[in-house]
Amino acid sequence: TELKGQWYMGKLGLTLFNRIEPYIKIGTSDLKVKWRHYAQDIEVDADSGFALGGGVKAKIWEFENLGIRLTGDAQYRTTKPDVSEIAVSGTNVIDRGATFKIDEWQASLLVSKKFEIPLKLQSIYVVPYTGVTYADSNADVNFTDPNSPGTDYSLFDANNKKLYGFVLGCDIVPSLSSSFIYSMELRLVDEIALSLGGTVKF
Repeated sequence: TELKGQWYMGKLGLTLFNRIEPYIKIGTSDLKVKWRHYAQDIEVDADSGFALGGGVKAKIWEFENLGIRLTGDAQYRTTKPDVSEIAVSGTNVIDRGATFKIDEWQASLLVSKKFEIPLKLQSIYVVPYTGVTYADSNADVNFTDPNSPGTDYSLFDANNKKLYGFVLGCDIVPSLSSSFIYSMELRLVDEIALSLGGTVKF
């Protein structure tokens, strides 16, 4: 089974005790899934759909003089878009009752270091980070082919083949007083995923 596509999500977070950051994510997904059903190639493409998630980030340890921080992060996200297109070995299938639901769980342990870049008006702060990740997902995709009503086309809650991976990322903070953070993240090994986004902190 192969899941492809993009998640476009904004993040709202709240910092508590200068250590814990619960957050929510709201956005959209644009996904499709492929798998083989015996000798048939199945492809199900979904419309852009509402996506929702949440999690918590916690500072585990910090070496303030060195600007190095050890952080843990656990999050969940889900989406249930409408199905836009179904193909069975290249032949289009219409099923108004098709189901497409994805649930994902992720946890990571990250090491980061803060660098100050002085500019004319004020300094900006760049925080590259790296670490290890654990990720799993549940893909619930099924449909019926009117030309073959006795066949059950379903992923039966398929999960990730590889659960552990590697992450590289970078946060950009316009100033120490800024409530907005720009971020870029690349996940490898268990998945190949590039995330671009922003965080608003309260």
